[in-house]
Amino acid sequence: MPTVAIVGRKNVGKSTIFNRLTGMRYSIVYKEPGVTRDRIYSEVQWCGRSFGLIDTGGFFPDEEFPLAKSIQDQIETALEEADVIYFVVDGRTGLKPIDEEISSELRKTDKPIFLLINKIDDKKIRNNTTEFYGLGHKKMFPVSAEAGIGFGDVLDATLDKLPAPRISEKISRIRLLILGRPNSGKSTLLNAFLKKERAIVDAKPGTTRDLVNARINLDGKDIEIIDTAGIRRRSRIKEPIEFYSVMRAIKMIEQTDITILIFDVTTGIVDQDQRIAALVLSKAKGLVLAPNKIDLIASDKQEKIIRSTNESLPYLDFVPVIPISAKTRFNVDMLMQKVLDIHEESAKIADQRTLDDIGKALRPPPNGEVLKLRQVGHRPPVFQATLSSPAKESYIKYLRHVIRNYLGFAGIPVLIKTKTRKKYRSR
Repeated sequence: MPTVAIVGRKNVGKSTIFNRLTGMRYSIVYKEPGVTRDRIYSEVQWCGRSFGLIDTGGFFPDEEFPLAKSIQDQIETALEEADVIYFVVDGRTGLKPIDEEISSELRKTDKPIFLLINKIDDKKIRNNTTEFYGLGHKKMFPVSAEAGIGFGDVLDATLDKLPAPRISEKISRIRLLILGRPNSGKSTLLNAFLKKERAIVDAKPGTTRDLVNARINLDGKDIEIIDTAGIRRRSRIKEPIEFYSVMRAIKMIEQTDITILIFDVTTGIVDQDQRIAALVLSKAKGLVLAPNKIDLIASDKQEKIIRSTNESLPYLDFVPVIPISAKTRFNVDMLMQKVLDIHEESAKIADQRTLDDIGKALRPPPNGEVLKLRQVGHRPPVFQATLSSPAKESYIKYLRHVIRNYLGFAGIPVLIKTKTRKKYRSR
């Protein structure tokens, strides 16, 4: 897919432009400079065509900032991938020496550069943009990301510069979410799946803020992997940026197919892991547990990890547990294969004859009978049990257990609907 990269100094509105054009709120927008660190991907739809859009962190020239080098590397990768560059400047604050420095660096790419003069919310500011002509870019666009002004012209010009779209067969995409507490190894796992450095990894918790996504193709299946901020208990969240990051990660559960819940084996399962698992189940999404950093555990104790994980999460007895080391890539391929297995399981539709046999084998509810069992949905699997009398929750759990014994659905919540109908007796 043709790609556009958004670059510029800190706090010029790059993430606001990204969210405006994609119609998504992938990137966190906050008054504090330097919020975006990793490069963030999404798609833009315009006039029947689409292209990829990359948001990047702000340039940090000559600044003493621990992650400055990592952020600079992310920007350079985005520029290498881009067909067109959106160079964003701030129309309110005017031209800065760093803008000229960035402009000089961008010219070395020899790629089309669109100068987006952002925050042009009124005519007075728009009339004061002549100083930006000194940068020497032919394509200049006064825009306002907040008000949505000027982007029609930007997008029209972008389509003229991008390569013609290739006709390709539409592939269904598996959306895979990585969740866990801070410093559990989420970004390291994303990099391990990709076999390259995609997300910034740092020993300090809270490095990942935005939703960091990447795509791979495995065995003909298109997989989008989404890394998230570490989810701490709300009472421990002090900074607004962390609050936004956590809320966005939680909201993303609804928009994905399968979640990997990763945790540090050196600390084990804690209450927060149980809360995260409960959130995923409440959305009826596929789930796999990944105890991470197994390389830090003595080899004679590693076999106990699966058992101790199951004991800590007894209500997740249907969820696979794959101990891994994201750092060394131990069992990472097995973890991805399990994800593919779960996705295939979630699409399974049971034959009605099999369901009739299961119905006959079922223990009837107290003072009643099972009149019919049928499957009414998939991804997740949904079954409707028609009973001659109302059933208690304990019987619903029993039904779910029997269905799993016959049909599997490992890693997938099985939903049961009940319908009460009197049994008609023939005369």
